[in-house]
Amino acid sequence: MSQIKVCNKVWEIPESNSACEQWRIYFSKLKSEFGQENARMIWLITWQTNGSTSCTTNAGFNDWLKKNNIDVSSASTRAIADMSQIGSNILGFGKNITGMLQVALPATLGIGLIIVLYFAFKIQGRQSCQMW
Repeated sequence: MSQIKVCNKVWEIPESNSACEQWRIYFSKLKSEFGQENARMIWLITWQTNGSTSCTTNAGFNDWLKKNNIDVSSASTRAIADMSQIGSNILGFGKNITGMLQVALPATLGIGLIIVLYFAFKIQGRQSCQMW
């Protein structure tokens, strides 16, 4: 798992090879920090970048997704995936993306998420670094 630090708080970000339980723990931590709706959005963005297809074939994980009202095939998640694909096509990589670029694109999206979280904390201007 990757780690990022925002406002002196360390976040462990699941990757495609992370156990399904790590994805559940990640969501739980997001939910306790940012609330259900914001956690769902951040979780889906992370899933689109790092999601594990082996988890979606796990019946228990799929039940957990339904329980938390998370649809990894919803229009919003497809839109995020489409944006990633458009970015690849604009840069001319298309379907012939190399192994290195397959790693670079998710990493870039992950860094983008970190930057968004950082500025969201900074804009609030609170000493406690709470986003909401």
